[in-house]
Amino acid sequence: MIDPAQLKEVLCEAVRATPFEGGVRVTTHCLYPSNGTVTVAVRGGLNEFVVSDDGGALSEAAAAGLIERATDKQVRALLKAYGLKVEGGVIYSPPVNHSELSAAVLLVANAAKEVADWSLNHLRFQARRSFKAELAALLERHFQGNLKPAPIVGQSNRPYKFEHVIYLREGRRLIVDPVTNDPSSINARVVANLDVRMAGDPSIQQLLVYDDQVEWASADLKVLEVGAPTVPFSFAEAEIRKLAA
Repeated sequence: MIDPAQLKEVLCEAVRATPFEGGVRVTTHCLYPSNGTVTVAVRGGLNEFVVSDDGGALSEAAAAGLIERATDKQVRALLKAYGLKVEGGVIYSPPVNHSELSAAVLLVANAAKEVADWSLNHLRFQARRSFKAELAALLERHFQGNLKPAPIVGQSNRPYKFEHVIYLREGRRLIVDPVTNDPSSINARVVANLDVRMAGDPSIQQLLVYDDQVEWASADLKVLEVGAPTVPFSFAEAEIRKLAA
């Protein structure tokens, strides 16, 4: 039986707080429909703080290909039970004090997840190239029988599920991980890949693949490289075959 103190330590490791200009970003235990981690921003000082999703819920929905955007009126109806507010698609809490801060973080994270879920279930999608589907088809074409989803444990002992793990000779594994141009996807894939890389397993190779038909900020591409070697989809086939040789 796991020791309660050990369990608390493991759970705390999954929550990350990173400073940025104007506040602190907190990675929570909540997950968007894409399995990206819900991140909230905490701003304020002394004993008064405001927690916000910085528009993450609607960005998550847009990244999935929705051509409609939830209106503030629609979001406000979803937030009624949470006691939260919305303006311009940004979900935020009323000012809270130190003792209320942890609850506000959980409320905003859960509300952002619910708004993203609702959007995907009620709003219309646009027909467009499915980058993830095309990558999956490419991998299936070259590695059928040696390709399957699998959990990989990182340095923190947290398991991460990767959809595309190629099993190679001599016990080698190649993780091919797609990432979309969305803050939650970037954060989730970088955190997962970095933790796995820090575990230092020499039998594991990693590759992040991004859709180069979408415009990316150079700063975001540099962030991806912190997690794992990165390649645009247009050049992914040759790079994957080279790594798998």
